[in-house]
Amino acid sequence: METAHLHRESPPARTGALTTAAAAVAGLALAGAGASGIAFDIVGGIMAGIAAVTGESGVVDLGFDPPMAAARAAALAAGTTLLVTAVRRRRRARGACARCGRRPDHSAAGHSAAGHSATGHSAAGHSAAGHDGRDDAGHASPAGGGRETWQRLSVRAGYLTVLLAAGYGALKVQWGLGGTVGLTDPRAFGDVHLWTPGLGDTGVLALIGMALGLGFARTWRPPLRMPRWMPLTAAVVGSVMLVPVGVLGTGLRVAVALGLAQPSLEGVSPWVFDVIYPWFLAWGLAMGTAAAGYHYRTRGVCRACGRGRPAFARDTGAGVPAARKGAGGPAARKGAGTTTL
Repeated sequence: METAHLHRESPPARTGALTTAAAAVAGLALAGAGASGIAFDIVGGIMAGIAAVTGESGVVDLGFDPPMAAARAAALAAGTTLLVTAVRRRRRARGACARCGRRPDHSAAGHSAAGHSATGHSAAGHSAAGHDGRDDAGHASPAGGGRETWQRLSVRAGYLTVLLAAGYGALKVQWGLGGTVGLTDPRAFGDVHLWTPGLGDTGVLALIGMALGLGFARTWRPPLRMPRWMPLTAAVVGSVMLVPVGVLGTGLRVAVALGLAQPSLEGVSPWVFDVIYPWFLAWGLAMGTAAAGYHYRTRGVCRACGRGRPAFARDTGAGVPAARKGAGGPAARKGAGTTTL
């Protein structure tokens, strides 16, 4: 009679898990400390540069302290490095690729060709779904209901990003053009112009946010050749700027409502602050979600493990995904490569 034994995690495995958790916690702490003021550093640096060129002062004095900005950037970089290290350690512990997170697909080996014929599925159609359940265009296969839900959410987040960026940009541009919506004192900002630091420049940032959101929702394709890291990096920077400001600002407005802090309105209507900080938070989260969905739709074949499918075929015409042209067979996939978007 066999005796059942409880399998306990070995000390080395427990040590590895603790090390991974410690790296993740330290990474979150450092990244949070760095991100807390990085938005003011970036916008303050932009405003300082515009002021140096135009000779005008900004609508608000954010200040720009290069040593502190460098310290926050270093903390953010170090924290991000620790988080990436923790994620990769966790992936390796799960038997997945440390680079892309995909795990080997052992299900295909358990199905016979006769079984596929009986169910009406061709081998080429099964292959088109790839190792991670995606087709050649990087979209989820019908079996991956959870992935499809996530992809729909990320596309909607892209369109939401466009709307939120447009709303914020419209507010700042109308102030730059002399508008008074959101002001209790029409002269709160003095004699301003569209090029006044803090107005037109933030409008340009809003335009960039709109372009990113639309591109993520529509999934940029050839002939618009663009390295994937460019829009993804811009989205990460934007989210890092928006989310901490949204969290801190919303907390401050709650403290003001509770009588725990004194507001500093300076001629701006209270509703602007009540709206704009949650707006920043929603904008940052929407942009991050849209960027993540874009990343998974277009990541293509992993260079480390070789799993996945090409996101787009280079020789299928003007930016039409290979899957839409029936690229299930070897002939259609000939010449396919990872997207350069």
